[in-house]
Amino acid sequence: MQPDAVTMGCARRALRKATGDHLYDPNVTLIDFGRPRRGGRIMCEELAVRVHVRRKLAGYALESALLRGTTTASIPRAIEGFPTDVIEATYRTHLWPWAYAWRPTSRNARARRADPLRGGISISDEYHNAYATLGGLVADRASGAEMILSNWHVLVAAWRARAGQRIVQPGRLDGGTAADAVAALTRDAMAANLDAAVAALTGRRELLNDQLQLGPVRGVGSADLDMRTVKSGRRTAVTHGAVVGIEGEAKLTYGGIQRVIKRVVTIEPPAAGSEVSAGGDSGSWWLDVGSRRAVGLHFAGSDAPETALAMDMPAVLNALKVAVVV
Repeated sequence: MQPDAVTMGCARRALRKATGDHLYDPNVTLIDFGRPRRGGRIMCEELAVRVHVRRKLAGYALESALLRGTTTASIPRAIEGFPTDVIEATYRTHLWPWAYAWRPTSRNARARRADPLRGGISISDEYHNAYATLGGLVADRASGAEMILSNWHVLVAAWRARAGQRIVQPGRLDGGTAADAVAALTRDAMAANLDAAVAALTGRRELLNDQLQLGPVRGVGSADLDMRTVKSGRRTAVTHGAVVGIEGEAKLTYGGIQRVIKRVVTIEPPAAGSEVSAGGDSGSWWLDVGSRRAVGLHFAGSDAPETALAMDMPAVLNALKVAVVV
């Protein structure tokens, strides 16, 4: 059952109430709208305002947390007529950082120098010893200049960064150096509460409209509840998921500063025990399996429960004033 326009209007009103009352609670990590979970199963015929928390609290534990200030209020059973579902999960951006030892990855095509470039392979900025994912090819709506689209925390990576910063492929943690620069940071969308950025290609290597092991992107769309999705990422390669939450707002920390990221799409694996994403997949594009349209830009996730977070692709493209090249 897909929510109709009237239901979604009511849902957005409920989400505004929920975020206003609870998003800045220290215990809350994400608020979205979608399918509730009962007994470990997603209820595909039901709808709920979903409040994601670091720790579920009740009874004495809730009272103690309220006194300590580690939470500010209990979650009501319903908000604006929608039942609530409280989910225990903590989310982190999906960059693979220098803190993990680098190992040779010559057998992994995603980690090697690629010519031509395509979505799903290793990139990083020129300064951080890390790797993440080259999302795909976009073009500036005004000039037509071709660019890489990935995350703020992949292409910008630090609050002191400036336009012109070089982007290397492969990422530095995969052995990339300044000699591997393929693009220059152009602009980002963090001011619009979106963890997204673009970098103009230098012309040294061509970037194809192609996702490694998936093929070309066929256009752009919005993620709907229950949509089956697929992505190609540097860390976990090709993985599948199902959309269980939309219209979300999440709190994450970037360079020591907490930011709210909007238009969040929540994706879970289609089968229990399978992996949907991991550190190093930031920047991947989630595609609708049926149409191969890009519906989300991956930026974060959780291992318990296994969950991926993306941002609504049309919102990202509009904020950055770019279009997907098909």
